Amino acid sequence: MEVKHNDSTINRPWGERPIDAPMVPIDLHAYTQQLMLEESWQKNDRNAITVFKTDQLTIVLMALHAGTETTPATVEGTGVMTLQMLDGDIAFSAGSDTVELSRGQMVVLHEHIPFRIKAKQESVCLLTMTRENNNNKDIPSPLH
Repeated sequence: MEVKHNDSTINRPWGERPIDAPMVPIDLHAYTQQLMLEESWQKNDRNAITVFKTDQLTIVLMALHAGTETTPATVEGTGVMTLQMLDGDIAFSAGSDTVELSRGQMVVLHEHIPFRIKAKQESVCLLTMTRENNNNKDIPSPLH
């Protein structure tokens, strides 16, 4: 198996990190602290970091400032999405339904259903997107 890394960038200079390997340890606390220290967090309404990525699975840690509202998005392809709250409170809307989520809660959503997120307070969540292995395209992030 080929080990894949994300390289450091001007916006994220802390060096490369593995995003796919036989085993990828993920320190959510450390990544959350990193997100909060980055200039993107200071200047924008959100910040995110991909912590794992393959053709079948993408895991993104997101931090949202209070009042942040994402534009409507959908999970593409043939997969599902989970959004797990690590801290804060959000309103998650999918189709005509809205649920309030707080720390320790999560929601699962199938593909092709429009959704959006509104942070009621500063929030941190873990977005996981899956895709069946019926093609080799990367999973697009619906929140960028």
